[in-house]
Amino acid sequence: MLHPDFKNGEKLDLHTALSLFVITMGFLFYIDASPGSQALMSALTMLVGLAWLVGHYFWKHRSGHNDM
Repeated sequence: MLHPDFKNGEKLDLHTALSLFVITMGFLFYIDASPGSQALMSALTMLVGLAWLVGHYFWKHRSGHNDM
């Protein structure tokens, strides 16, 4: 069992976690994709996740929405 004072990932919010998940899944799809439309869609998935991560970072840190 985990210790009650376990604080790993405490500063990780939902949008950051989901965008990292999308990037990771896009990469895993890219490894398994055949050349052509599957590789293109997996690369676009990774780019969408990256855009989400960067956009959320700038929205949170540049516009004063620091909730943590």
